[in-house]
Amino acid sequence: MARVRDEQKFNECRDSLLAVGQELFINSSFNSVGLNDILREAGIPKGSFYHYFASKEDFGLQVVEHYARQNLAELEEVLSDSTLTRYEQLKTFFSRNIQHFDTIEFCQGCLMANLSQELADVNEKLRCRINELSALVVNRIAECLEDMDTSELSLGHLSSQEAAQVLMNSWQGAVMKMKLEKNRSALEVFMKFFFRQ
Repeated sequence: MARVRDEQKFNECRDSLLAVGQELFINSSFNSVGLNDILREAGIPKGSFYHYFASKEDFGLQVVEHYARQNLAELEEVLSDSTLTRYEQLKTFFSRNIQHFDTIEFCQGCLMANLSQELADVNEKLRCRINELSALVVNRIAECLEDMDTSELSLGHLSSQEAAQVLMNSWQGAVMKMKLEKNRSALEVFMKFFFRQ
């Protein structure tokens, strides 16, 4: 008789591996992290990895998905706070991210941006998936911007979708500069430009 898989245990182990992968990739890079690094950090035997993922690429795709869903959930949490105006919601979302970077001393950055820089020209599957998941955040912010006067953000001449793209492109650029300078200066300039009130 075939053994029935314990779904809860399977999902817990899988999520643990994804968390390990996220931490390793964001602190290093996709290409420099080997399967043995993942297994050692997760504390599981090599054969077990393939119960959860078909390959390292499949693992990378699922780590990206895991990370993006976390970020989207954090955005949704802020955007669902009806005690704040749309302007205040967006300001809070970015301010919380800055506080996070403060606590980790302005390192790591954004996994999606890091992997985009590393893999966009060499791995089409990961490039496409990162692009799709990044678009979810942009689209959600665009929905938020539809409910406010975008001139509050100095973006009144743009459509909501264009304004969301400018906001997120500027944020990613500021995060990359933050990593180079190891301080919050670029993030403060971002906030000063878009959130002057």
